[in-house]
Amino acid sequence: MNRTTGIRDNARALRRLAIVTLLGLACAIPARADDLKDARSALAAGQLETAQQLFEKVASQGFAEGRAGVGLVQLRKRDYVKAKEAFELSQRMDANLALSWYGLGEVQRNQGDCAGAIENYRKAVDLDRKFPEAQLALGDCLREQKQYAAALTALTPGLNWGPKWRHLFLVAHGNVELARDSLRDAGIYFTQAQQAAPDDPRTNRALGDFYLKRSIGSLAIPSYQRAVELDTSDVELRHALGTALYFDQRYNDALEQFRWVVERDGEFAPGRFSLGKLYYLSGAADARRYAEARPHLEKYTELMPADARGWAYLGQDLYYLKMKTEAIAAMTKAAELGEKSKDMYTVLGRAYVDNKEWANAIAAYEKGDPNTQDMFKIGQVLVFLGNTSGADSVYQGMIAKDSTSSEAKFAMQELGKLKFRLKDFPGTVTAMQRRIALDPNSDEAYYYMGLSYKEMKQMPEAVEALRQSVSLAPGKADRHFWLGIVLSSMPDSSDVSAAFLMSSTEIDSTGKNAAIAFQQLGYRSLLAKEWGKATQLLERAVALNDKDVSTLVWLAQGYQNAGNKTKAIETYRRVLQLDPGNADAKKGIQSLSN
Repeated sequence: MNRTTGIRDNARALRRLAIVTLLGLACAIPARADDLKDARSALAAGQLETAQQLFEKVASQGFAEGRAGVGLVQLRKRDYVKAKEAFELSQRMDANLALSWYGLGEVQRNQGDCAGAIENYRKAVDLDRKFPEAQLALGDCLREQKQYAAALTALTPGLNWGPKWRHLFLVAHGNVELARDSLRDAGIYFTQAQQAAPDDPRTNRALGDFYLKRSIGSLAIPSYQRAVELDTSDVELRHALGTALYFDQRYNDALEQFRWVVERDGEFAPGRFSLGKLYYLSGAADARRYAEARPHLEKYTELMPADARGWAYLGQDLYYLKMKTEAIAAMTKAAELGEKSKDMYTVLGRAYVDNKEWANAIAAYEKGDPNTQDMFKIGQVLVFLGNTSGADSVYQGMIAKDSTSSEAKFAMQELGKLKFRLKDFPGTVTAMQRRIALDPNSDEAYYYMGLSYKEMKQMPEAVEALRQSVSLAPGKADRHFWLGIVLSSMPDSSDVSAAFLMSSTEIDSTGKNAAIAFQQLGYRSLLAKEWGKATQLLERAVALNDKDVSTLVWLAQGYQNAGNKTKAIETYRRVLQLDPGNADAKKGIQSLSN
């Protein structure tokens, strides 16, 4: 075969290959078109698995439209990572496919980055001058960025794209007017849209959104209900209806809608948040709701980790579930993300108080809206921090607000206790007298007044106040104890004093005051030469406080006088271990040694 013949044979082979290839392409193009059409129909019907299989089939043939279609399915599934991967791959396959740029914009918008999505939407509409979905998305993001003039410029062409799209662009115009507080113009656009397409759920929803944004839930509900009738499967519609019912204070109906949303699509973040929030707010009436709120709020923070609201509500919910450490961590996260909720900071303040983190508690309360009980806590925390002037100001403010209220009574009492700690005993008496004038049955007011009189050496007044305290609170050991102590300093009151000291030990036989009471009673018995009774009482005092030198000296003397030489010497030696120079102990040992 010569060279010329070989060339002719190769040429014929190439022509045959070209014909076969063209025939293959001719067959593939209709097949691809059919698969795309079927895939889009399945996607529109919500048959996501079927749609994905068909789009994958088209993509496997090397067509970028198929890979972008896979991205659209992942968008519907709210798997934004996979959606982004699919759109980026389709973009590499065909950089001029507008759908790829639109899809990337949708991923960004759904992740809360409308500012970043704008450039992708612009690229999409530049590549396809009549791409309604991209044009609407561009206008919506420009509106969200408060670029209202640019939004209207982007949306205006769509008003002339025929009846299939006109009503949606009217809705978009209404949203722009609503965003810039042009309520009259917004209402006109929404009404025109609904009239143009009364059986389109989107126009009915838009009218509902209009009323809801004006906080008129009762007017929004009928529009949302109509939209739901027209599209029973849309979770966003159901969520909007639930939100309107919530605003209208129809909480049980709202709860039903939010439950439906979460059951239908557990990955729909707004549904998780609304259900968790409603459960949490119901916790004030039924504490069991806090446990029901928790999994939904936790899921929301997984889906939307950058949303401060989710962490704020989760933290508050955990606080009422008595999970203080986890609650503080969640609310701290919310604060770092910029949460400003006064309710959250109030609860955070309570959590810090429970955790005894005083400085953090005050800082949180300053950003919150503390109620009366919180104000009492703030006053006490300021005392712990040594800020007595601040505590005084808190209590004085509560009294000034309404001096006859129950809260003011308690504030007067706390103010009196504060003055007592500051050793302002006349001030304590004045505060407690005001308290008693409002409520003569306050044992604590009489108690602190009696202790203040004692410090001022006004013993008759002290006895009178403490007697009243004992009468009002006979079950409190410290009332009996201090009345006994004060009476011990008054003439002809020894037996009465002893009776109150003894009654204090009967109520509380293990406390700090009990050690002193047993000591005083033992000493009285020692003076009365009742050696057995004296040592018994003093032994109980030592058992509670074995470092009190006076108690040990008296106990040793009791043993010595009772003839118990061994225990006497042993006890004197314990005294010398605590106080090596104690003269009574040295003298006692010397006398026993002789």
